[in-house]
Amino acid sequence: MDETIISGVVTEIYKQFSELVGKAWDEFTGRIANACHRYNENYRERHGQLKVFCTGMRKPIPLDDVYVAVQFLDEYTASRYRSPEAAERAFRQRDRMYFHLISDEHKDGTQVANDEQYLMLLGGPGVGKSTFLRKVGLEALKGKNGNFAHACIPVFLELKRFAADQIDIEVLITNEFKTCGYPHPEKLTNTALKSGKLLVLFDGLDEVPEANLDNVTGKIGDFVDQYSQNRFIASCRVAAYRGGLTRFTDVEMADFDDAQIEAYIKNWFDSTPDRYRRQLDEEMETAEQCWNALNAEEHRATKELARNPLLLTLLCLVYDTSQSFSRNRASLYEDALNIFLKEWAAEKRVNRSASVDQYLDIPDEKRMLSEIAAKNFEANRLFFTETELIDQIKKFGVGNANTRKTFNAPKILETILVDQGLFVERVRGSYSFSHLTFQEYLTANYIVGDARSIQGLVTEHLHNGQWREVFLLTAGLMREADNLLTAMQAEATKLINTDRLKTLFRWTEQITNTTDDQYNRSAKRLFAIHQYFALWISNKIYEEVKNSANDDPYLYRFLFRHFYLDLGLDRDLYRDLGLDRDLGLDRHFCRNLHRYLHFYRYLYQDLDRYLSLYQHLDRYHYGYFHQPRYLGLYQDFYQYMNPNFYRLISSTYRDRFDRELEEQITLTKRMKDMKVLKGVDLQRMIGRFDAQRKFIKVASKRKSVKPPKESIHDTWLSVLGITNDMLAISREELEKYLQYFQITELIFACKEAAGRVSPDVWQTIEDRFLTWDAEGVEN
Repeated sequence: MDETIISGVVTEIYKQFSELVGKAWDEFTGRIANACHRYNENYRERHGQLKVFCTGMRKPIPLDDVYVAVQFLDEYTASRYRSPEAAERAFRQRDRMYFHLISDEHKDGTQVANDEQYLMLLGGPGVGKSTFLRKVGLEALKGKNGNFAHACIPVFLELKRFAADQIDIEVLITNEFKTCGYPHPEKLTNTALKSGKLLVLFDGLDEVPEANLDNVTGKIGDFVDQYSQNRFIASCRVAAYRGGLTRFTDVEMADFDDAQIEAYIKNWFDSTPDRYRRQLDEEMETAEQCWNALNAEEHRATKELARNPLLLTLLCLVYDTSQSFSRNRASLYEDALNIFLKEWAAEKRVNRSASVDQYLDIPDEKRMLSEIAAKNFEANRLFFTETELIDQIKKFGVGNANTRKTFNAPKILETILVDQGLFVERVRGSYSFSHLTFQEYLTANYIVGDARSIQGLVTEHLHNGQWREVFLLTAGLMREADNLLTAMQAEATKLINTDRLKTLFRWTEQITNTTDDQYNRSAKRLFAIHQYFALWISNKIYEEVKNSANDDPYLYRFLFRHFYLDLGLDRDLYRDLGLDRDLGLDRHFCRNLHRYLHFYRYLYQDLDRYLSLYQHLDRYHYGYFHQPRYLGLYQDFYQYMNPNFYRLISSTYRDRFDRELEEQITLTKRMKDMKVLKGVDLQRMIGRFDAQRKFIKVASKRKSVKPPKESIHDTWLSVLGITNDMLAISREELEKYLQYFQITELIFACKEAAGRVSPDVWQTIEDRFLTWDAEGVEN
């Protein structure tokens, strides 16, 4: 910190009332310098450290080291939508209905603090209001080296200390100076205020005891009017703010966006107090790994919590401890919820006159919130009016014989809004949970508390993607998830309701019914179904190309460009071949098909790692339309080319064809060695690939030669025993198949998220996977 800045400001203030001259003045300035040094150190020690005990932090971190620039919204959250219906539509348009407050129209927090002389900072609990005020004070102390543009002395005042009726803000400021040994602190305070040299930071208007709130608001307003030359920043929770400070410009803090989350994680691990661990984190790139883990598909809901800086701190500590985010995140969400239910207010030592424990204890409150969350989620409602919330709170109280006589629904709602921040006003008079994750967790908590709800959850919501997180959390909260997983599989099996799908599933089971137990049986069936769909796609392309090949002199050039040179099965190709029309291959459908074709890859990596079918495709893993070799062994580029084609292309491409066919032979040999498929003559396929190599070599030498009678594609169909009827799967059947796999993937995810699953039950589930089990459907 640049102590000369504050020293210069203070010295100029003393010159306005000091009568000292000569040597006496020199000695006096020495005392001033010492006091300024102490003031700097005092501010840094009291307000320049970050330590959040309720998240598990045990050592403080310098605020400057971890701070991330904040953003303000242009308008209140509750003013952004004209109606609850408009707000709900806006949230439901997103892939996942995040509630975070990020706006394209935002302002940089530091710039706003520089521009506005009177600033009221609003936000929910844990969004960083106090941290911002403290940081602005630190920047003011740095003078020209900081980001605060005004030469002011920062004074940080915690409003929770304003409990008495008689409040003298000037005396409180004087005490800040007196503590640091400033000479004549009363005159210093008065002269500084009259000169406009103070930056007064009023932290936590919501933490003032309710009985004294109007008094404190009035005192602050009068003080600002009396000393209007100074700069003032105050903070308050949105739900607690009642206005009254007319000079102040009100702004609301935005939740963290992705860039801020990433920056905070980096700052967090870069500022680890332990020097050895900090160096190790740098070498291991822990911050980058934490960020990547948070962005993984299975942690999308967890990332929602990271929008809140307080909860992001919790997540950093969790990752720092375990180097991962557990797939069973129910305990993590419970910890996050408890921070808002009780721990955050306790740590801040807030002592408002009305708190929720005057009306019901925390376990009862959690049960009440679980009931409210579940009933509204069941009704597909994310938003509810104040009247509806009060009615639901009353209903809970009436239905409990142990309800206290002090139970007061309006007061309970007020404390939840103001003290805990678990409900947030999204539209004037309309509320939602502060995080969708909290509503989902509480819904799961309600379901687990009633065993009858498990079957209802499966039969009514298994096909609804919005309930995915509830399923995962329910599995994580259950003592044993056997019944849930068994019910889910029985529901999935009902989707296999056509003869063609049943035939496909029987084929999958029969062709993998080997005596070799090197690989899991369900893994082998997954692998087989993947081969079927690779052939199904290539068959569709083959049929369309064959139908359009007549009298087209440019077809070979077209195919060569699309299949080989451009290395992509792109949208143009699908459109030109009519696959969009015939198959309805919209982007969402293709993304899901691609995802579930590769399902076996991350469930049973040992099988895929051995076969190495996609050794060249890692960088394309998520791009369905840009994987030329997606069809793997089955893409039969060569069948479209007549012998003259190979004479026209360069030897470079002919050599490339030869290498790729050789690779196909190697991969087929590996598949043969794996012994995954039963009764499949893979040696015949090896011979077919070898025949193609010989044909290309002979054709390229301008010799007359006939191509092999049977295409590679048709040979594969014959070898695998896939009939034309099996390939005639309809769009409706494909949809059923994808639904089956969506449920199956969720079953596997729930198994990983569960605290306990019986080995015998799980073995039964795996044995039935991708098989047609009439008994399983009936049961």
